[in-house]
Amino acid sequence: MQYVKLIVSGRVQMVRFRVFVVSEAEKLDIIGTVENLPNGTVQIEAWGESQQLQELIERVHKGSTLSRVDNVAEFWDNKEYIVSSSREFRIIH
Repeated sequence: MQYVKLIVSGRVQMVRFRVFVVSEAEKLDIIGTVENLPNGTVQIEAWGESQQLQELIERVHKGSTLSRVDNVAEFWDNKEYIVSSSREFRIIH
């Protein structure tokens, strides 16, 4: 399983962007989290197969109906997913 952290900038808060990310990640069977950061960006941490993660990144670049994505910074790492009973993609509030 691969790991990627994305920092998404643009008009990505208050436009249901996190809900969009969860929906797309679940379609791709990716686990992880998405959260708004204080500086107006959105952080996504995702674990999955490389091809699935690449597809999620493409979808994040396109964004949701109300959002405007200006930039997606990618940080690939070997961060392991800590196995738990929860294998889902969720919003951190």
